[in-house]
Amino acid sequence: MKSRKTGSITIYMSLLLMVVASLLFTLLEVSRYLALETTAVINSQSVTESMFAEYHIPAYQNYHLFLMDSSYGSGQLLLSKVNQKMQELGQENLNPAVIGLGRYHNFLQMDVTDSSVVQYELATDQHAEPLLRQISKLMKKEIAADLAEAAYQKITNVQETGEQGKKADRYLDGAIDTIGQAKEEKERENQQQFQMRSFRTGTDEAAGSEEDIENPMDPIKQAKNSPLLSQILSKDTKISAKVISKQDAVEKRELNVGNFQGESVSVVSDKIMILQYLKKYMSNYKQQNNIPHALNYEQEYLLFGKSSDEENLKKMASRLLLVREGINFAYLMTDHAKCEEAFAAATAIAAAAGIPAAVKAIQMGILASWAYAESIAEMRTLFEGGMAASVKTSENWTVSLAEAALVPFQTSVKSKEVQKGLDYEDYLQAFLAIESLKKIGERLANLLEKNFRLYAGYDQIKMDHMITAMETSHRYQARQVFLTFVTIARLSKKGYQYETLYRFSYTPEKDSE
Repeated sequence: MKSRKTGSITIYMSLLLMVVASLLFTLLEVSRYLALETTAVINSQSVTESMFAEYHIPAYQNYHLFLMDSSYGSGQLLLSKVNQKMQELGQENLNPAVIGLGRYHNFLQMDVTDSSVVQYELATDQHAEPLLRQISKLMKKEIAADLAEAAYQKITNVQETGEQGKKADRYLDGAIDTIGQAKEEKERENQQQFQMRSFRTGTDEAAGSEEDIENPMDPIKQAKNSPLLSQILSKDTKISAKVISKQDAVEKRELNVGNFQGESVSVVSDKIMILQYLKKYMSNYKQQNNIPHALNYEQEYLLFGKSSDEENLKKMASRLLLVREGINFAYLMTDHAKCEEAFAAATAIAAAAGIPAAVKAIQMGILASWAYAESIAEMRTLFEGGMAASVKTSENWTVSLAEAALVPFQTSVKSKEVQKGLDYEDYLQAFLAIESLKKIGERLANLLEKNFRLYAGYDQIKMDHMITAMETSHRYQARQVFLTFVTIARLSKKGYQYETLYRFSYTPEKDSE
């Protein structure tokens, strides 16, 4: 009886131990299953962020921009290589090889069966919005918002006076045309009188001519038809001869397009920061940096988009001249003494031309000529680093009416120095402030691409290969471990399957602050 009892107890204890062991290993396997799931999530995050850690070095060192080059120097968008690198990295993380000890094993081992990019964002998407967004967030960390706002208000206080400058040009052209028509009519009358006298007397008596009255409009018109930079810059001034290719420009060619939906760049707050970035990191005619760049006048290129430094500088000079002409012409119209002086000169010219009814038109032409001469003097000051008055007064006016005709041809004549006003870079910022972010973004992407190509090994780089954000998918497979130690059959011959998604961007959708 005792032996039977003992045998029953042994069997019972054995069964109990098996049940306890099964329960224990099952609990361990459940814990391992959950730990594997956590490991898969962590690994997916680690792998994705490790890919973004391979950012483009020149972009960060020179511009503080994070860009991941997915072409790997090939000149092509290689998402397949990104996928391959992610899978290899993930597999190494989960099954690391330790030199000298063979392969290291642990209870949380699993294999990466697939890693792939599901969504991705390129620097050039949506007119380079990812690039502009990153710039805006960078500057928000570098510059206090109130200081940036103050700087923006300074440049936006510049009134759009270009239309007023165009109006001054029309007044000048109208006055010259009126005088020219009157001279032609008078010439015809004199010719007819000469022919009548010759017929009566039978001699070739020369027609009498009136002494010409000095007219400042003619030399100003001549100056307006001459190269503007030659009127502003001295002969020994060197203009950059750098040129970039138009053929493969970012804004012209067909670009790769991502499918990642990021934040949009707002019109005002982001633009304030973008302007501050351009002022700090992009060169211009008055301020150049030491890093390699395809064009010297980068901000001028962002504004006008011409392929050469000289072309962009010419466009800048023309835009600036129109604004200054508008300011000066508007002031002259309010200065009673100067209007009277112009009226007296117009009266004399009208009388000599025999067109007294055109006095007012000629007066306006003279005022326009005077405004042009004052503007040329101011332009010379601006291009040499000085300031021009935002508001003109009799105290800061430089050119007299008697001097106006000669000023465009005497590069030594400059405007009076002022303590308050705007300099060349202020006007550049003001013009960029009214330019669309779309154009600025596209041109900035093109400029950066050309600059990056100046570095050894990056001659085929393209901005539409630069990834700024992506969502990745990772699939894992792991075998059962603890359940194999008990008699309970495996729950699945395939083991465990995991799939994770992870989304990462150089510019997170929510600021860390």
